[in-house]
Amino acid sequence: MARPLVLIHGYSADGLDFKPLCRSLQGRGIAAQDINIGNYVSLNNEITIKDIAEGLDRALRNNPALNGDEPFDAIVHSTGMLVIRSWLTNYGASVNSNARLKRLKHLIGLAPATWGSPQAHKGRTWLGALVKGNKNVGPDFLNAGDAVLDGLELGSRFTWELAHADLLGDTPHYGKGTDTPYVCVFIGNEPYTGLSSVANDPGTDGTVRWAGCGLNARKIVVDLTRTPIGEDGQPTSRVSITPWADDRLDIPMIPVAGKNHATLIAEPDDAMVQLVSDFLKVGEQGQITYEDWLTRAKAFGAPSFARMLVNPGKAAAGVGGEFKSFFGHLFKLAEDTMEGWQQFVVHARDERGDGITDFLVEVLRKENDEWVSFEEMYTDVHAYRSDLSYRCFHIRLPKGITTGAIPIKLRIHASSGTELVAYQGYGINDDGKKMTADTAPVDIDLTAMKGGTLFYPFTTTLVEIILNREPAPLDRVSRIFQFL
Repeated sequence: MARPLVLIHGYSADGLDFKPLCRSLQGRGIAAQDINIGNYVSLNNEITIKDIAEGLDRALRNNPALNGDEPFDAIVHSTGMLVIRSWLTNYGASVNSNARLKRLKHLIGLAPATWGSPQAHKGRTWLGALVKGNKNVGPDFLNAGDAVLDGLELGSRFTWELAHADLLGDTPHYGKGTDTPYVCVFIGNEPYTGLSSVANDPGTDGTVRWAGCGLNARKIVVDLTRTPIGEDGQPTSRVSITPWADDRLDIPMIPVAGKNHATLIAEPDDAMVQLVSDFLKVGEQGQITYEDWLTRAKAFGAPSFARMLVNPGKAAAGVGGEFKSFFGHLFKLAEDTMEGWQQFVVHARDERGDGITDFLVEVLRKENDEWVSFEEMYTDVHAYRSDLSYRCFHIRLPKGITTGAIPIKLRIHASSGTELVAYQGYGINDDGKKMTADTAPVDIDLTAMKGGTLFYPFTTTLVEIILNREPAPLDRVSRIFQFL
């Protein structure tokens, strides 16, 4: 008997949405009795993604086909990726003792909301409740699933902490061996059309950002405190970056031509379904290796990239109405291509670990001998509403940016909001600078950053900025505490 296959849908969706995909999989030899379609509640304001992951575990233990330690495979759509990743963390168990990682053999993400969605914060509005809210009269009537949407919001604390648990640890959750799941990701290369196009944002499939679906991620730490100290308690550099580890699985996104967030599963592409079917055999004796499968998958997705590399222009962010259906606009600029899209999720904190909610980050490039704002790469900045110390930056990567040849500088400004306390940062030449709403920012040159370029198309990079928080004024006893 083949391994059971578990299907997990997304926010405000239904397990029945997988029916077209199920029929396609059955046409490729996957038996209907091996397919287990999950169905969970997302439109309840008190239920969190972690709750749903716990519900998944309960459902697994009470399913006759899945109630032991039997291995299984999973296909997830949209928010389903966050549910399965949350389940896989297994309350922080180490990779070597985490039975869930050994049990799940293959994980296939279809338009996964790996880093959330630009639509999530809109769903928490009254309009979002009317459009997506629960319509069944009862205790959840017109609930829009606030807690789930909070986790789905760009730059959320949930996705930040989840990435630290499974993507950035010393031992990878998704390695190259059979003791952790093999993972792949597909996403459509088009946004919505028709009435739904009003929701489109540049660089998305209509719901999920192309740069925010793959699982390839790195973290940069910009430590502007007086004496930067690493996790090992030893002095470290002001700017450090995690490497692309050799033992981690390469999990890029594979684009699918002519599909958006909904049609990827509602009208599944035949060639994609064949790749999915083949992927479920990766790692088995005598079957295709992951590296060979990925080579095939990249070749399949290569023609779809052309449409994803058209530059929509900086005016495309935040526009409304018919302009949101922006691919008509893109065709007029077909000759104006770029290197892709990238997300930066930024968290600013002080040396004690407390968040800094009033801060500004600017990227500068060198033009002749002058540092100027890198305006051509800006697209969108979103502050996470529950904690403004988290921000998500969505940027266009202009031609030549990934070579590392363009000098780059980071400019950081922060304010405590009171004259009694000030943030202090040490930037170029280690010159300590008190930061207030009126003072100049701190600059840090990233040109010679150890670890290579900042910019990798269609990936998400975490950036942690650390500043000192001190009683003010810095040169004498503060009014916060003084002896009479």
